[in-house]
Amino acid sequence: MTTLSPVSDATNEFFVTSRPEPLAPGVRAQPLGFAIDDFVTLAPRRENPRADEIEARSLALAQSFGLVHADNRGRFDAFNTLGRYVYPSATVERGVLCATWCNWLFFFDDMHDEELRSREDQSRVRRQIDHALALLSGTRRPTGEVDPLDRLLLEFRRGALDLVGGAWVDRLWCVTADHMSLGVLPAVRNWGTSRTPPLREYLAQREHDSGVLTALDLIEVAAQISVAPAVRDSPAVLRARRAVSRTVGYFNDIVSFPKEVLRHKNPNNLVHVLMCERGCSLEAALREATEIVNAEARELETSVREAAAAHPHDQAVHTYLQGLLEWQRGNIEWSLASPRYDASRG
Repeated sequence: MTTLSPVSDATNEFFVTSRPEPLAPGVRAQPLGFAIDDFVTLAPRRENPRADEIEARSLALAQSFGLVHADNRGRFDAFNTLGRYVYPSATVERGVLCATWCNWLFFFDDMHDEELRSREDQSRVRRQIDHALALLSGTRRPTGEVDPLDRLLLEFRRGALDLVGGAWVDRLWCVTADHMSLGVLPAVRNWGTSRTPPLREYLAQREHDSGVLTALDLIEVAAQISVAPAVRDSPAVLRARRAVSRTVGYFNDIVSFPKEVLRHKNPNNLVHVLMCERGCSLEAALREATEIVNAEARELETSVREAAAAHPHDQAVHTYLQGLLEWQRGNIEWSLASPRYDASRG
């Protein structure tokens, strides 16, 4: 599939068509027979040159809090590698901060996607969400012995306040609150009642429950930039952020179908939703899901062009837009390389 790269002229040449790039060494074939060339990717392949050090420090941090042990080390290693693909320009310090947030999200996500207790006790999930949001905002300060996952979140908050300040953390809180209320909670309710949501409803839910919108805020951290609120909240940039989240979330549903649906019986999956809504075969659902992923990628391309044209001389904006494209490409690359979505691994 076409790979697109940014160049200097924001209005007419922000993207240049090139030949499809091969996967990096070690990237496995997608378990349902797909490869990266089946998907529209919008940036050249990049990996963070300091990734090994970032991942080692992130592992040491999680181990120091008691979050990683022999039984879950393989699972942790599978998601701790995300940053090398999606934040390729981050310094070690900033890369570790980005990894700390993403790793916290993965731990939190797994707690509700794969634990039976969450499916059976949705009020417990609501309490955990409220607690996490209170810690992130600073309105709750834990006393006594602190839960390991809470310690990781508090460490992220401390580092974010030091590096980018309270206004940025407040903005992340708002995006995270939407992630939880518009994404996580509906997904838990669906799973708890074995309810397959209608397609239109699921498409909106998935935009939020993937957590990608929160991770896109970290582009500013990784790239050491600050995008003005008026620019970040402009229609074109909001559409671009939404398109990244949807592209990645829907693509993830294709990759994770064997694990999420066949193994864990979770109805929150685009392929499963399409099969139910259309009454179609797995093959037909996969084909339509791929078309939806690529349509969102084209929406991302269009929105980035528009945003770049509106701010032709703002380097921070262009860096941020490039970060969106790198996140889209990088997540696809990582998903095909990571064993996280291997159904045989639990």
